[in-house]
Amino acid sequence: MIKKILIPTDGYGLEDHVIRYTARAFPFAEFYVLSVINVCERGVQLTNLLYREMKESAKRAIEEAKNILREEGIEDIHTKMLEGIPSKIINRYAKKKDIDLIAMRVYSRKSTVSAQRMGSTVRNVIRNTRVPVLALAEECERIPIKKILFPTDGKKNSERAKNFSILFASHYKAEIEVLHVIKKGASKRHAEEIIKNVEWKASFWNIKPKKSIEEGEVVEKILEHAKNNDIIIMGIGKRFFIWHYIGHVSQTIVTHSSVPVIFIPSGKKRWKKRMAFRY
Repeated sequence: MIKKILIPTDGYGLEDHVIRYTARAFPFAEFYVLSVINVCERGVQLTNLLYREMKESAKRAIEEAKNILREEGIEDIHTKMLEGIPSKIINRYAKKKDIDLIAMRVYSRKSTVSAQRMGSTVRNVIRNTRVPVLALAEECERIPIKKILFPTDGKKNSERAKNFSILFASHYKAEIEVLHVIKKGASKRHAEEIIKNVEWKASFWNIKPKKSIEEGEVVEKILEHAKNNDIIIMGIGKRFFIWHYIGHVSQTIVTHSSVPVIFIPSGKKRWKKRMAFRY
């Protein structure tokens, strides 16, 4: 299912844990390593000397990523160095190469209780891409992936994530836990209908999801359930014009989670065809 993975790298070594994780979790995938020279940074006078330094840094970043992938046993590696605004170049390159998953690191914010920025580049990639984005804040050893947490509110943006979760579980022979969080004292009827719909769709793939309905704060409950799972798959906010809105819940979860989070901004056509084939 995940055949092509794109790993953007800046050479600072901060994404090394992401490279190692994706190599171990998806060992049979084809890897694309991309380093973008940001020649559009405001306030930076791009002299010839500075440009050469940035270019050399990008080359070192690519070589470092290749070395890590080879250490993990990956041989099918493609590399590219481009210039421009990083988020735009990453999305453009992902579309050109028909990438299945973009893997990026985010800042870990476990020391704080409020939502913190996840990093401007990864945020802008998620806001504008149509490719799933795996975001990881810290090292994770939960491999292979056998337990998936799918938190859902039943809205349209969760529909695409639901399809992806079911296909992912079927392909990697993993279990799914479907989580819906309601306010304290609220009726569980709507939550039960949402989970029942997931069960119905998963049944076509011979998957029986674990049902979880919790009362309380959404972020708190998702992070609590994440401790018993290997990965989180979730949709992101509504799409406004040409970009997706990334809300407080998404940002807090990805910066505080101990497991990777795959954001599903939109579904690829081939996923829809594969889902439709079963029913």
